[in-house]
This record gives sequence, structure tokens and C-alpha cells, in this order.
Amino acid sequence: MQFSASLEYSYRSTSTFNPGKTDGFHSHPHYEIYYFHDGECTYIIGDRVYNLEPGDLVLMHGLTLHRPHPKPGSAYERSTLHFDPSAIRSSLHPDRMVEVLRPFEELRNCRVNLKGDNRSEFEALLHDLHRLSQSQSNFRQERMNVRLCDLLYFVAEICQGDVQEQLPSSERERHVQHIIRYVDTHYMKDIGLDDLALELHLSKPYLAGMFKEMTGLTIFKYLYDRRINQAKLLFQFQPEITVTEASRLSGFKRLSHFSRMFKQSVGCSPDLYRTQLHRQS
Repeated sequence: MQFSASLEYSYRSTSTFNPGKTDGFHSHPHYEIYYFHDGECTYIIGDRVYNLEPGDLVLMHGLTLHRPHPKPGSAYERSTLHFDPSAIRSSLHPDRMVEVLRPFEELRNCRVNLKGDNRSEFEALLHDLHRLSQSQSNFRQERMNVRLCDLLYFVAEICQGDVQEQLPSSERERHVQHIIRYVDTHYMKDIGLDDLALELHLSKPYLAGMFKEMTGLTIFKYLYDRRINQAKLLFQFQPEITVTEASRLSGFKRLSHFSRMFKQSVGCSPDLYRTQLHRQS
């Protein structure tokens, strides 16, 4: 549910993930709080692969490419909250503002498993935010901002402790993480299965099948997603960059190929995307 341009919230969604509609890999300028209630799901954020467990709280700096991959046919219940940090700053106590946003800006993408009282309190905060979103109060938006600040203070307090980076729990997860890291480092170059097989000392069929099973994508689909996301970032942060230069810096050898893949992924041409992006700003 969209509350304002700066806040979007979905509570305990059980909608089926449909790879036919979207491959799921995306990025956005907002910070994201993702809470996993129930089900079976692998979550890929940048070069990290998380096997989620109920009670997992994931904090994301939205510009990092990320994607959920729920197990087909299994439950998938989650709550997600996107917020614009520049819009929420005025609602936070000025002495606490840096501290509250630090988990998103310094930890950037991390997972914390909530247990016991912490889990109960956080789920109550999510429910209260949802309850207010359904109200007809004249002060609905203001009250929701207060609840959001309370939720962010809770997250900041949790993150003041040692947040341990989750290590891959299986050899297959380690391999997938290695593949993603390799692609993220070499996406500007020509990458083939031969390169990855040599890097990981594994056979090409095993690599391709394992990656598809764990992420729901082929390796080359991920590579093109990574390149398209890089182009979108270039358009956002370098307003004067040309489409030709963005294509080259994103790893495409031919402008026509870049334009075709960009429109297929984003839904419009690179020129139109760049124009609309800076018209909004």
C-alpha cells in the first residue's frame, strides 16, 4: 500500500511470486525493511545469498540489486516497507538521526534473526503500522510517521549489538555466492561459462543447473540484469551521461543490444527512462 511518495508498506503479503510477470531482481533509491514471517525462500542481495528463516529481519540499501526466490509451491509470507530517508529525517530526533539511519548506510544489507521478546515487539510494531494504514483518521499520515520512527528506533537498537554476517550454510550457497561475486566484479567484460567453470573448478552443466535451482535465473540472465541495473544507476547519478556511454560502461558491446535488453527489462527505451528520471527530480 502506497501511503505517500516517501513510504510504501505491504503487511503479511502472501501473494504468489510470479516469475512470468517479473524476474524479481530490482533496485530502488529507497531504504527497505523486509521481514520474513513464514515459508521457504532464498534471498539474494548483491553478492550475498540468504536462506531465510521465520523471524528474519533484512535491512537493505535499496540500490543494491536484490531478489527473493521462494520455493515453488511453498508458503511465502512477508512484510516489506520502503521509505525515503530524506523524507523521514525531519521526523527523527536530530541528535539520533545519524544513529537511526546508520544500519542502512553502513551495514547496507544485513540479516538479523529476531527471537523471543524482540520478535514479538517488532511484529506488534508491524501490525500497529498496518492498523493505522487502514484508519480514516485525519492525522493518519502523521501518526504513521510516528510509528515508523518507533520502528526505526527499534531497528537501530537491535543493530547496536554485534550483527554477525550470515555465512553460507552449504557448499551450494557458497558456489552461488562466488558466481554472483565474480559477475559483479567482471560484468564489463565478456563472461562465459568457461570462465566461471575455471574460476570455481566445477563443470559447466553443474554450475548452470545449481545457479538456476538456487536463484530461479540463468547465469546469463543475472549478468544482463546486473548490467541493466548499472546503466540505471549511471542515469540516476550522472545526469549528463549519454546512452552510448552508459551502454559501454555497463558492459554492452553494441548499442542496439543494450537498447533492446533495456527496454525488455525496464519497459521503455534508455532515452525515455533517462528523460523521465530527471523530469521527476
